[in-house]
Formats: sequence, structure tokens, C-alpha cells
Amino acid sequence: MLAALYSLVLPCVIALALTAAVMPFYIKWLKSLQINQFLREEGPASHAHKAKTPTMGGLVFIITTFATTVGMSVIPGVPGMSHDISYYAVIITGVLCGIVGLIDDSAKVIQKANKGISAYVRLGTETVFGVVLALVLVALNDNRLIVPSAIYSILHGQLGTMPDITQPVAIMILPAIVFIALSAFLTAATTNAVNLHDGMDGLAAGTACQIFAAMAVILFMTGSDAPVQYGYATISATAAGALMGFLLFNKNPAQIFMGDTGSLFIGGLMACIVLAGGITIWFVPLSLIYILEALSVMAQVIYFKLTKQYTPEKPMSAIALIMLKLTKKLPGEGKRLFRMAPLHHHYEAVMAEKGWAEWQVVLAFWGVQFLLCAAVLLNFHYR
Repeated sequence: MLAALYSLVLPCVIALALTAAVMPFYIKWLKSLQINQFLREEGPASHAHKAKTPTMGGLVFIITTFATTVGMSVIPGVPGMSHDISYYAVIITGVLCGIVGLIDDSAKVIQKANKGISAYVRLGTETVFGVVLALVLVALNDNRLIVPSAIYSILHGQLGTMPDITQPVAIMILPAIVFIALSAFLTAATTNAVNLHDGMDGLAAGTACQIFAAMAVILFMTGSDAPVQYGYATISATAAGALMGFLLFNKNPAQIFMGDTGSLFIGGLMACIVLAGGITIWFVPLSLIYILEALSVMAQVIYFKLTKQYTPEKPMSAIALIMLKLTKKLPGEGKRLFRMAPLHHHYEAVMAEKGWAEWQVVLAFWGVQFLLCAAVLLNFHYR
């Protein structure tokens, strides 16, 4: 019980209180500097009134999360956090992802347009962060993966700290090259998926705080076999609390937006905790909404390009024509698979015709995320 208080409840409450206390002053300061959100031209017309809402709100919950986690690491008697290098590597990598978002947001403010740093530069930087984190974890022999024993018996991996595969779950030690590739992909993919998901008042903050809370419980439950898991649980619980404090001001109608500063930090920190804690398999259903959001954008772009009417100057095969449409910017208009992408904007448009307000659509997404978290927690507890 004392371990749960130290690892989960205390840091969550501290981060919530700090964020809620600082945010009003931060909003006032941003308004005085006129650091406002710049909306993308192809976004929903109903969001036009949000153009004067301050952005970069993520900077506050980045600072409160970092300060709380570092503070918890120096409190005597806190389990799993005796100056463990991986603990600091996780939170620092998450903060670095947030700094990339801060640079991106700053570029938008300076240019007074919804276009920051190059997407390739941002993606490449996030990938490098993932690789560096993986190298640190491999050096510390933390390249673990917690899997159901049924999956373990199929994969035939190398057993780690739980050699008895008759148990419901087992711990695999992933080959270094596989772990590094997984880290690079997951870090870049999660940061960008959360960034795409952040498009309505309270949407990203509301789903993310639930995922962080669920991950904190899962990591805490595995702490008896690997004490460092308690430390990762603390980081996750801290992030959940900080986001709840931010949500008080980000809920509809939002007084402030998190910006890329916040969304890239959330995605980066999630990926880091998942990788270090070895809970990638359990993160897949937890992040299902993010996965669908990213896939909806990809499907929309591909469908739009493929349905353009285009007659090539020279005859070419069907495959060559498809590759041309996908790789070249051709004139004309294609068809759309969704009303708008990412997926939350599609449902926003569809449900608006049925009389739903924005907050009701957001609440529906929160409800789906709650069910996903509950299902994963129940499954993990059973195993």
C-alpha cells in the first residue's frame, strides 16, 4: 500500500496541483504576448473562432511532469527509483520530444502560419531519440518485452526473469537490433499519432491521461519482478496527473491548447515508458484510437491521390500509373474517403449534422478510450 502511495498517488496529485496552479498565470502571460493558435486552412470551419486561443500549453505540464518525477527520485524510500539511469533516460527523452514540438510551435508563431519545421526533420529527430534511448536500455539490459505465454511459445524468444512459461505471462529479452528498430519506429509513430489526434478541445489530454493512468497500474503490477517498473509507473502516473490539471483549462471551450509542444511530449513519453517497461503488446490496444487516427490520414491521402483523373502523355501499366499518382503531385481533385481526416474531424462533421456539439464528440472518444483501458487492465490483471 505504501509503495502504491509513493509510486502512483502522490506524484499524480502533486503534478495535478502544480499544473492547475501555474496554468492561469501562464495563460495570462501568453495572451499578453499574443502567442495564439494558427489553424490549418483545410481544418473545420467551425474551429475559426479558436484562432485567438493561446497555444504552447504543453510547456507547463512538461515542466511539472519533469519536476515531479525528478523530485520523487530523490525522496528516500521510494521503490524502484534509486538513481536508476533508465528512469532519467525515459523522462529526458520525453522532454526532448517536447522541445522539438516547442521549436515547431515557435516557428509557427514567428511565421504567423500553421507551418513549422520540416516534417522530415521532425520525424528524423524523433527517430534518432528512439534509437538513442534503445541503446541506453540495451546497455542496461532493459530490452525486455512482457508477453502472454501463449505468444511467447509461438515466438520462441529467449527467456529472461520469468522462465516458467506455464505462467500467464513471460518476459522475453529481445535481440538488440530488434529492440532498437522497435524503439525507433514506436517513438516516431506515437509522437506523430498523438499530434494528429490533438484537434479538438480536451480530446488528446483526455485520452492520454487515461492511457498514462492505465500504464501506471500495469507497470506497478509488474514491480515485484523488476523494481525499476515502480519508477516507470511513477513517471506514467505523474504525466496522468499533469494532464488532468491541464484538462481543467483545455476542456471545451478551451482556454489554451497544448500545441505540438504538448502532443509530441505526450507521444514521446508514452513510447519511452512503453519501451522501457516492456509493455509494447499491451500498448497496442491502449493506443487503438491513435492508430486509427494515423491510418485515417494515410488512407485519406492515398485515396485522394488514386482517384484523381489523370491521362498520362505516354501509355503506362496500371502499376506504373498508381506509383505515379502516389509519388507525384498531379493536377486535379480526387475523392475523399472521409469527410475530413484525421478521424475525429470526420465524426465531428458527421455528428454535427445530427445536432451533436464538439464536446459531445470528445466525450464519446473519452468513453471509447475508457473502455479500451478497462479491457486491457482487466485482461492484464487476469493474466
